[in-house]
Amino acid sequence: MKPSKAFLRQEMRRYLRTVPDATPEEIADLKAWVEAGNDPYCNPSHIADGVGWEMPFIHGLRAEQELFEMMAEGLIDPPEPADESDLF
Repeated sequence: MKPSKAFLRQEMRRYLRTVPDATPEEIADLKAWVEAGNDPYCNPSHIADGVGWEMPFIHGLRAEQELFEMMAEGLIDPPEPADESDLF
């Protein structure tokens, strides 16, 4: 059973208290994510932290942006595309 939107909004407000430096754009993206029925403690790319737990929404967005910047600067190589045989 999916959590109610009221519960998800409550969780979003609780989460935002832990991210006082969230930008207006990040907050707008988070609100759209939650209104679509998603948990604020998850992120669209399923980016995980160092111990394997999925990062919350804004933290995941920031980590993804940092990866893109590092690739653009040539500091890291982009990931290799997955071979279809690896997916099954």
